[in-house]
Amino acid sequence: MALECDVTSCCPAVPGWSQLPGPGDPQQGLGMAWGWDLEKEVVKFRKKLKESLPGSDWDPLGTTKGLPPEQADVVIVGGGVMGWSVAYWLKALEPRRDALRVVVIEKDPTYSRASTVLSAGGIRQQFSVPENIQMSLYSAFFLRTINEHLGVVNEPPVDIQFNPSGYLFLASEDGAAKLENNVRIQRAEGAEVSLLSPAQLKKKYPWINTDGVAVASYGLENEGWFDPWSLLNAFRRKAMSMGVYQCFGEVISFTVSSREIMMPEGELTFSRINYVRVSNPPAVWRVLCWVLVLTLLITCVEEKYQFM
Repeated sequence: MALECDVTSCCPAVPGWSQLPGPGDPQQGLGMAWGWDLEKEVVKFRKKLKESLPGSDWDPLGTTKGLPPEQADVVIVGGGVMGWSVAYWLKALEPRRDALRVVVIEKDPTYSRASTVLSAGGIRQQFSVPENIQMSLYSAFFLRTINEHLGVVNEPPVDIQFNPSGYLFLASEDGAAKLENNVRIQRAEGAEVSLLSPAQLKKKYPWINTDGVAVASYGLENEGWFDPWSLLNAFRRKAMSMGVYQCFGEVISFTVSSREIMMPEGELTFSRINYVRVSNPPAVWRVLCWVLVLTLLITCVEEKYQFM
């Protein structure tokens, strides 16, 4: 499946690199035929040529800057913290260096309407689903040791400006049993959470009106808020240092080159597929999801969240 994309600009994965080659260049198509190894050799050749001709702007390969690579193994639509996190983990878990060519496409280089930077940047452990609790516990560990994961050599250390502060949940008589059960699940998964009676709550927070409150839960650690913009930039900086391409542009349609679907079990021709689910959480990409619906004839559903 191919993407049709209006591209404003595309940044090479490593500072100082130029993308190879551009439309109309004699070498166009070689990268697709011979792959990543050829491109690396061409980059080396250009570097040697530049060193041998100091002060010259002559470029025999005629590279075109600002265009995305002609070929990619993974294209991530959306350059928010989720997109860059996916890009980072793909590169971190690749079996060998440069095994995957990953491109992140973001339509708004200012991030003025991005969900990431408009969020409060909160983290908590108080969920009712064990998997959510475990993911949040790991997220807290990841943020505490963030420079071990997202630190880049010769770059300033990452500082996401974390502010520790527990989340406080209140429940009436009707919701008390559910809240207490949630706390039992949270403690069983390793989260540090305390239950407070109305009297204990009033003592801890004298300014709170406890009328109608039967019980409260309070996170003792791994909860608080941080600067989401700093986290986004940390993921982006690290991913680009690992070879991920960043492109500013808008994906406007999908071109389907084949309708064959391959699974680990093998070919699915003449086999029944009950349904295909595509989750498209960010509201800003919902239109794009509907384009995909019309193109591939699949069902697009919104993600549902349960906080309690």
